[in-house]
Amino acid sequence: MICSDCVTHQTLKNLIHDTGEDGVCHYCGNEGTALEKEQFFQEILDRVAHNTATEDDLSQYEYWMLFEGGSDEIPIAYLDVVLSEWAELGEELFFDDLYDYAPKVFTINDRDMDRHYFADEGELERNFFEDKWNRFIQEIRHTHRFFNASAGKFLDSVFDILCSQDGALKPECVRTITRGEPLYRARSASTREQVMKIIKAPASELGPPPKDRASSQRMTPNGISTIYCALERETCLSEIRAITGDNVVSIAMTPIEQLSLLDLTKLDRVDAPHLSILDKGYLEAMHLKTFISSLVKKMSKPKGPGDELSYLSSQVVFEYLRLRFGREVDGLVFPSVQTGETGTNVVLFPEASIVSGRNFPLEEDEGEATKVKAAQPFEPAARLCCIPDSLRYHKITAIITQAREYKYSEDLFLSDLARNRLGLR
Repeated sequence: MICSDCVTHQTLKNLIHDTGEDGVCHYCGNEGTALEKEQFFQEILDRVAHNTATEDDLSQYEYWMLFEGGSDEIPIAYLDVVLSEWAELGEELFFDDLYDYAPKVFTINDRDMDRHYFADEGELERNFFEDKWNRFIQEIRHTHRFFNASAGKFLDSVFDILCSQDGALKPECVRTITRGEPLYRARSASTREQVMKIIKAPASELGPPPKDRASSQRMTPNGISTIYCALERETCLSEIRAITGDNVVSIAMTPIEQLSLLDLTKLDRVDAPHLSILDKGYLEAMHLKTFISSLVKKMSKPKGPGDELSYLSSQVVFEYLRLRFGREVDGLVFPSVQTGETGTNVVLFPEASIVSGRNFPLEEDEGEATKVKAAQPFEPAARLCCIPDSLRYHKITAIITQAREYKYSEDLFLSDLARNRLGLR
């Protein structure tokens, strides 16, 4: 048997404490809570095997890259190095006994060759959450769209990483927009009458559309009225997709009180749980960390031509986040596809999209973003108001097209996987 005093790794101490029984330790001779050595060693080996990859887990490309191409991008080792270095057990009293105990299956593969272990931190071509995401899309498109328990469980497993132990959103996920900071909205106006209508009632004309006129958007389906805006006026103009010659009117709005937003552009900064290769859940946490950093790109992907279901996945995710985190945040921040992700978009939850229709006197000698007078009363439900003197009038003179040029036509049809392999974007 082995006691926790003869183990330095905290995960293994916890294992002995949680599953051990009274006994005499083989290493120190003391009586107390201890675990049978064979059971202890088997648990370590099983966890190491689960939390690493085998040759069968590699794609053909990865296998060739390692064994034929001589790449060192994927760490590879035999069991002794995995246990001593990757699991940091080399200095443990029991190390030699552990290695000697290891059954043949842990050292020899099915071809009677030395078994290789491959580090898997979620960056191999296999990723559990990529597969789950693809199944999620297929299910909401073709199986259960409105009442989908498996979709809910999947989204729970993804977005739990954004929460601290008490269930609240981690501070690094949240971006605040304070009173006075501008959020930009724009609308095409082809006639003088349309422009004057906006000038006379900017809040209603540039606020959220009526429910019966709310069309399907990236985050919201038909009939859900909400405000899409941008942190930059230029981004706002790009997002409405006006064409050359169009007249556009834009305005700056600001929160009446502070708005808190879930910032999807910061997902890659969220730390995964601090786990070691000996911890249960290590592999899943590493895969999730890699997946969630790419999730924002999936949600920002442009709508495919003729594909009416392109936005369905992002709409479902938006509704999920609204229901789960609606008491903590008022909307989402995500990158602007129309600007090549250099600009930033904001979409507010419907309950945070109400714009005050009242007029406000200007304060003298103040900049655009601070002209809202703090003492002015607003409608009880209003969360935004128009910044006085912030209307601007635009004539679209050109649409700048940026493109990536390829020498071969096949490059146009490369999958994301193939582009990653070739180091292309």
